[in-house]
Amino acid sequence: MIPDLISIPLVNLLLCIVIVVLGCLCYRKSGEDLPLFIGAAFGLFGISHIATLAGLAPALELPLILVRTLAYVLVIVALYFHFKKSLLLKETRDGWVEYFKSEIEPSDSGKKE
Repeated sequence: MIPDLISIPLVNLLLCIVIVVLGCLCYRKSGEDLPLFIGAAFGLFGISHIATLAGLAPALELPLILVRTLAYVLVIVALYFHFKKSLLLKETRDGWVEYFKSEIEPSDSGKKE
């Protein structure tokens, strides 16, 4: 049997706090925006969990919908920016590989038959 102190919103809140802290730490170490955006989104989810635990969710239904929607939008934006950055890095890397291949490969005129 699960103790009365443990509930789904409480577990969700604790996990949100862990993700926010890890997102901030990862951002500080890497300088990348993705962990910061995801940490911010889960911080917003944490606000909705706090409201639920405080018994305010029914009274704050519309604001909580907006907060959760903003959190999802943050994740979508973060992943979109990461995707664009990844594609740009891949295209740049592929361009340099092709450039150096053409510089390294011997031309056909210099081959002996």
